[in-house]
Amino acid sequence: MKVLVTGGSGFVGSYIVLELAKEPDNEVIIFDITIPEYDIPNNVQFIEGDIVYKDSLDRAIKGCDEVYDCAGLLGTHELVEQTERAVDTNIRGAINVLQCCLDFNIKRVFHPTKPIFASYWENTYTITKIAAENFARMYRKVYGMDITVLRWMNASGPRQHIYPIRKFVPLAICLAISGLDIELYGNGNQTMDIIDVRDIAKIAIRSVRGGLGKSEKVWDVGTGQPISCNEIAKYIIKKTSSSSKIVYAPMRIGEVVGSNIYARNHVELFEFLGYKLEYEPYKTIDDCIDYYSSLNDREIRKATNYFIVKELYKKSFTTV
Repeated sequence: MKVLVTGGSGFVGSYIVLELAKEPDNEVIIFDITIPEYDIPNNVQFIEGDIVYKDSLDRAIKGCDEVYDCAGLLGTHELVEQTERAVDTNIRGAINVLQCCLDFNIKRVFHPTKPIFASYWENTYTITKIAAENFARMYRKVYGMDITVLRWMNASGPRQHIYPIRKFVPLAICLAISGLDIELYGNGNQTMDIIDVRDIAKIAIRSVRGGLGKSEKVWDVGTGQPISCNEIAKYIIKKTSSSSKIVYAPMRIGEVVGSNIYARNHVELFEFLGYKLEYEPYKTIDDCIDYYSSLNDREIRKATNYFIVKELYKKSFTTV
C-alpha cells in the first residue's frame, strides 16, 4: 500500500509515519517543507513540498491509496498577526489536499481538526481549522469521499517540539528541569485532556481503515479526563524535584479564561474500533519528563531562553 503523510516531519505526523512503516509492505511518503529530524525506516521516502502549492502535491499524491493530512500552521495567539499565512496553509492547503485526493481517486483520507473552545472565532487557528473541517465534510458529502475526521485533544508525548510554538507540557518540564518559574496564564484552572501521540497514531490509522470515513460524525480523540494546568505544573515540579515556582500572567490574545477541554464522544469511538488507550495522562507526562531530561543542557537552555527573550522583547516593546 502506498501512503502519503503531509506534515510527516512534524510531531503527530512523524508518529503516524512510523506506525504506518511497521507494515513492511507499506510504501510511506513524507510530504513536508521540513526534513525529518528522526530516523526514517527503509520503506519511508521524504519529498520536500508545501501543501499550499497544488502542483507539487499532485505529483506526490498520484498513485497513493491513503493520505493522512497532518500539515498545518500551529499557534493560538502566535497566529493572530499571521492570519494570511495561516489561511494559506490551514485552509487553502487543506483544500488542495482534498482536491488532489478527489482528482486522483484516493481511497481513504484522514483529516485532523481541533476541539471547539468558547466560540468559532476566538483566534486565527480556531477559525482556519473549523473552516478546513467544514470543507472536509463538504467534500465527503458532495463527492462521496471516504474522509475520516478526528478531533484530537492535547496531543503530547516524547519528541514534541519545545519551541517556537509554546506547548505547555514540554515547556513546563524544561523550566522545571532548569529550576525556572513555570508561568501559567489566567488562574491556571483551565484544563487539558492529555492524549498520548502514540495512541493518536494508532487510533488515526484504525479509524481510517475501520470505515469511519463514511460517517458524518466528527470524533473526539482524548482520555475524557480534564486536568488543570495548575495540577500538571505541580505534578511536574514534584516529579522533577524542582525548585521552580508557579507564577501567573494575564491570558494571551485568542485564549479564554477557565476553558474546560476534554473529549466527549471518545468512548463510543474506542468501542467501535475495539481500542483501549495504552497511555494514561500521567504516564505520558512521565515519559515526557524522561525524554526531556535526557536532552543535553544546551537544548534545554535554547528552549527556555527562547521564551524568556521573547517575553522580555514584548515587554520592552509595549513600554516604549
